[in-house]
Amino acid sequence: MDTVKRMMLTMGFLLACFSAGAQTNLNIGAIFDEYGKQKGSILIELGKDVLGNHTNIKRYKSLIMPSDTATLRMTEEAMARDIKDGRKLLESRKDGTLESASYCLTKDKKSPEYEYLLFSNQSNRMTLIYVKGNFAPNRLEDELYKLKNLFIKINNKQIKL
Repeated sequence: MDTVKRMMLTMGFLLACFSAGAQTNLNIGAIFDEYGKQKGSILIELGKDVLGNHTNIKRYKSLIMPSDTATLRMTEEAMARDIKDGRKLLESRKDGTLESASYCLTKDKKSPEYEYLLFSNQSNRMTLIYVKGNFAPNRLEDELYKLKNLFIKINNKQIKL
């Protein structure tokens, strides 16, 4: 249960990041593309140039949007297709509805990088996160924790994620 609490805390940090996006070869990419442009959604992508040497995360995308039944169903179906050969790291459901989840997608055997999908659906807000980096699933939480001290510059203004 301690792991679930720590993962939820990590998801809370990620909500503060307001970051977005998805890998183009994944089904979930369509969710980022379609809903990232809608009113009320927040979509940001962080690449290695922003992440720098602070973390082993090479790509980080997040989408925060209003949640409804149709959007939730479409997102769950896309995630299910993407994790077909991957594995569930964490999955929490309430009354049959997915509330939070972490998945490790199939690792490319030619590359040391892993891909992860993180999901949260609470208080009528859905958060979908895509992470790619050179670290194993047991290091995911540590890598995400490093993001909480990351600063970026927008319009010559320094913002803490």
